[in-house]
Amino acid sequence: MRVCVLCRRKTVVMPVGGGIVANTYGLAAGLLFRGIRLVQCPTSFLNAHDAAASSQKQAINHTGYKNIVGLYHVPTMALIDTSFYETLGVTELKAGLGELTKNAALFGGQHYELIKKTTMTKGVALSGDDLVEATYIGLGAKDMLLAIDPKEKHLALLFEYGHTVGHALELTQGVRTSHGEGVTIGMLAASYISNKMGIMGDADREAHDALVLALDPQIEIPKRDITEEVLDKVMHDNKRGYLPEREGFCPFILNQRIGEMHAPNKFYLEYVPVPLVREAIIYVVDRMRRAMAAGGLAKAAESESAMSRASTQEKELDLVIGKTAAHVNAFRPAQPIHLAASNLAKAA
Repeated sequence: MRVCVLCRRKTVVMPVGGGIVANTYGLAAGLLFRGIRLVQCPTSFLNAHDAAASSQKQAINHTGYKNIVGLYHVPTMALIDTSFYETLGVTELKAGLGELTKNAALFGGQHYELIKKTTMTKGVALSGDDLVEATYIGLGAKDMLLAIDPKEKHLALLFEYGHTVGHALELTQGVRTSHGEGVTIGMLAASYISNKMGIMGDADREAHDALVLALDPQIEIPKRDITEEVLDKVMHDNKRGYLPEREGFCPFILNQRIGEMHAPNKFYLEYVPVPLVREAIIYVVDRMRRAMAAGGLAKAAESESAMSRASTQEKELDLVIGKTAAHVNAFRPAQPIHLAASNLAKAA
């Protein structure tokens, strides 16, 4: 009530903060007097390049689901001061880099090159210049698609890649991860589905997943089985409704290879059987549990690779031993020769 008393049609709403602050006050600015001026001032890396400057979407979570109460309201401007990045910790930097990792998978080109020379080379230990460049490139990605699809109803739905399972994990009780890291974990689920459906080949999946391994997203997962909880969130994902509902299927945005998205229709949404979605959730939760126990995805991958090499070497050794035994047996008489001691004596 106090906000309504103090605000006028000429009031400027200027949230200073991260994505939650920006969305909450963006929603308020869109509602008050049917829309008053909004100036975003993001302080987080993620909000600076992914939402504040370009996106018209202003929304909040409700009843355990993501971004289901909201509206479209265009910011008058965004003031991005990258000196705020100096206050951010590793989690906040990974949150921003997670969305840029997604962009690398979506668009390839300079977005892929950015990840190759940042997280794939030096992790999150980025310089101020690195972060400024990353911010410009991230803003460029948003502007590129929002110029065509400002309300993100068809082409710009591509920005939701990785979000279906990522959002579901974020909203599951007891799970703790940043938004950007959750998105990259959702990318692992999406590549699993793409591979199983024959949309993405094995080599392309390996290259795609290497983007995520380089970021090494962190997540806390409760000990209980969360499969059905995550699946419930997926089944209520905000991308439902663009395609006609099909019983037993869930719409997903899928990747074919880095820089090339699967495009079955103008919404880039593919019907995925619910049993396969459940399988992907089980896969990615199990993989992340093992990763966190091993100290990260990269370390878990190294350990699994070493075990795989050892298993391969063991099989190769067994094969060599088997071939050697067969070779020896080929020159061995079919029946053993027994020489009696008396015959040996006579021969002597």
